[in-house]
Amino acid sequence: MPTMWPVFVRRDLSAPGLVLRAGHSTKTPAHRWPGAGRDLGMHGFLFLVAGGGRYQDALNGRLEVAAGDLWALFPGLCHDYGPGAGQVWHESFIDVGGGLARLFEEQGLVQRARPVWRPAAGAVAPLLNLIADIASGRLADGLEAQWRLHGAVLELARDRAGAGGDAAIERARAILDQTPAAQPLDLRRVAAEVGLEWEAFRKRFRRQLGHGPREHRLMARCRQAADLLLQPDADCAAVAESAGFCDASHFGRHFRACLGVSPAAFRRSHVARR
Repeated sequence: MPTMWPVFVRRDLSAPGLVLRAGHSTKTPAHRWPGAGRDLGMHGFLFLVAGGGRYQDALNGRLEVAAGDLWALFPGLCHDYGPGAGQVWHESFIDVGGGLARLFEEQGLVQRARPVWRPAAGAVAPLLNLIADIASGRLADGLEAQWRLHGAVLELARDRAGAGGDAAIERARAILDQTPAAQPLDLRRVAAEVGLEWEAFRKRFRRQLGHGPREHRLMARCRQAADLLLQPDADCAAVAESAGFCDASHFGRHFRACLGVSPAAFRRSHVARR
């Protein structure tokens, strides 16, 4: 029987009225929670770093998810998630218990009826950096963690409130996300494909997502590179070249800005020792 949790790294941190559990894990298609799913008994956030699969809960049914998606988990709402056959799944997560997490929901910063969304990379970076700092032991101060968590959730809520409403930009974002990392992509041709002049495209893209199309394409390449890093014999320099970066240093700098960790640290955290 395959291992259902080939990698699971978690560290707990607490402050008065707050409990945090942050880390990284992988799942295999064999992993399922029984019955209607699992209830954490607390709030949580899960970011799919690489791979794809499905999320489902008792309120929203089944939703397809892919690398770059983030979703919120809620106490009292049973849920299940994981990869399908032939898919990989590598996540970063933080579970939150206490009054601050309840406040997030009361203020509408997270909503049970809309659990899954795709934040801009710049908007999710504070949350990913917080997870990485707690999981690695670099952050042990519960009060600082609470302050950073509040700021990260506010940033995500601000990003989500400004997203949507521009079908042309959503089509363009899909092209930028799905084109293979090593394949050259003419952004002006993408603008024309969605029916926009270049300057209007660039401005609307930035207004909706908080960054320009060039930055977004770079972030998409980093997420695709994350999949390559998970191969058993992956080498950071070779992955950098495969993903179209000029050298490992250039790749590492942008990968850290996108995912909150270096390529080497990402690989150590998400690849099981064989």
